[in-house]
Amino acid sequence: MGTSFIPLCAIIAVLIIAFLFASLPQINHKTRYRVLYAIAIIMLFAVIPISEYMSENTKNPNSNYLLVLIFDIAVGYFCMYIAALLKFNVLKRKNQALENALTEKQQENVAILLEHQNEKQQALQQRELEWLADKIKMFTEEEQKAILASACAFAEHGLIIPPSITIQQTNTCSQQDLMYFVCSAFFNMSKKRSDIVSFLSQVFPLYFPAGESVLAKKMPGWERVKERREKEKEIK
Repeated sequence: MGTSFIPLCAIIAVLIIAFLFASLPQINHKTRYRVLYAIAIIMLFAVIPISEYMSENTKNPNSNYLLVLIFDIAVGYFCMYIAALLKFNVLKRKNQALENALTEKQQENVAILLEHQNEKQQALQQRELEWLADKIKMFTEEEQKAILASACAFAEHGLIIPPSITIQQTNTCSQQDLMYFVCSAFFNMSKKRSDIVSFLSQVFPLYFPAGESVLAKKMPGWERVKERREKEKEIK
């Protein structure tokens, strides 16, 4: 037990420090989850020196030897789990903030969300998001805000964050129309086809219950979307 006592105490100390650090409100979530990820990696790599230390001081490894190593690995994965949870909460808060930001003026808030990008790209994304906002008015006001929040996150950061509510199907918006609305907006932003497929599947699961592989086959190509968009402009 004497050989395993020192590394065991060190692991417990790291666990306590990690727990206290994760609960400090004065440190922002981003810093907390990054530090916890670092601690998790250190604990997992610490298996090697702990194993060497205990094998040098223990002629016949017993159950204590294995328990210390298992405990070290468990602490490492625990820190990684807490870090992932904190990171998820950061993204969840950000998505909620996007939804709240879109409750007043869509045009002004879209500009704020894109303020860190260059002016040309910002103007393009703002125009396309406004166009998309106009096309999805058949959904409820709450659903519109949720869809636009996810669309802004995807446009600005490439993140696909499902809405906080489930978007219901409506008779005034077919599956084909929805694919056209979303593809047209994001193709113009130079988003990848595979990413747009993922966005549609995760944001509108009731519209595309068969999954991404089936959706990818149904989704129109850029030429068809562009042609339909140009016809709309001619009609106007």
